[in-house]
Amino acid sequence: MEHVSSGVADIDDLLGDLIPGDNIVWVSDYQELLTRLENAFIEEGLRTGVPSCYVTTESSPREVGRRLGREAVVLDARPEGKFSDPMLLEQTLVEAAREAPGRVAIDGLHVFARRWGAPRALGFFTRVCPRLFDLGAIAYWRAPRRALGSAFIEEVRKVTQCVVEERRRQLRVVKAEGRPSSLQGKLFRVELGDDRGIKIHAERALGRLGEGLARLREERHLSQADLARLAGVSASAISQAEAGLRGLSVDTLLGLSEQLGVGIDDILGNVHEGDYVLARRDRSGGPSKQVPLLDDPKAGLRAYLVNLGAAESGAPPRHHKGAELVLVASGLVQVDLGVETPVMRAGDALLASRVPVVGWRNLLGEPARLFWIIRD
Repeated sequence: MEHVSSGVADIDDLLGDLIPGDNIVWVSDYQELLTRLENAFIEEGLRTGVPSCYVTTESSPREVGRRLGREAVVLDARPEGKFSDPMLLEQTLVEAAREAPGRVAIDGLHVFARRWGAPRALGFFTRVCPRLFDLGAIAYWRAPRRALGSAFIEEVRKVTQCVVEERRRQLRVVKAEGRPSSLQGKLFRVELGDDRGIKIHAERALGRLGEGLARLREERHLSQADLARLAGVSASAISQAEAGLRGLSVDTLLGLSEQLGVGIDDILGNVHEGDYVLARRDRSGGPSKQVPLLDDPKAGLRAYLVNLGAAESGAPPRHHKGAELVLVASGLVQVDLGVETPVMRAGDALLASRVPVVGWRNLLGEPARLFWIIRD
């Protein structure tokens, strides 16, 4: 998978660079931070020759152009602007991404919600976000929590690939598909320099405490008030601790660990592994015949995408002694099991548990695609 820069080195380190198809929602009311993130994002796209577009909902195109440079495409989505109609704006963004996937920054989900109503604004996002993802464009979306509300943000979170929230100069990774599960919930302190720069530092102790408290509450189905009663502190103290704004005393942590029947290490040290592991399909368009989608033995399953040219044969990248699953996505494929050689059509699945998969062969004069999945 090709990864590209956000234009901010610390953001690249945080997210592991950007992945084509990423829709990153920035949940923040810190306007200067959002502006700097968008500036760097668009400027990096222009620097690397990638089509870059900015959707303005309040600022004039001339003002945005002065900020980003004349090469940036500015879509005027203000009430009097050419792209004020949501259907026209949606069509323009999708067609531009289809023609040349690039970068787009949308500066105002909250403005859309105020102007069109929350349901229509959410509908716009839930249609455009998946289309940009499928076409391989990268998008930044502004989503101020105070203006949009938690319910709106939660619906956005379900659809998008990445959500990063800022509160009181601290960043928390709420969602980050395609990245290590340990990243989710991490807390970072953000600083703005005098030179338009952005610096990010990990909040190790406070971040671990906040993450641990939130995880324990979720596992035990407790509210912040419930946890506060067990800890002997106020609900506000728990809320601030989860947000990484303050710590809790050792006596409080000891009392809480006794009430919950866990060790302090469980409060501070456990890493949430996530509820699922996402393997994105290959977008590189390169010549790779076997692309590892999920290749971490700790996950229990490993998955490979296998591309076969016309009448081409191939074999698994490694010998596997356990269960193997072959799923044909397209074409007509003959699978070699040593003695048996079944032929599979698109949509067919084969589970080999006693004999190994030796190889596969495309029987047609057009490309075929299959998935090879093994259980460790």
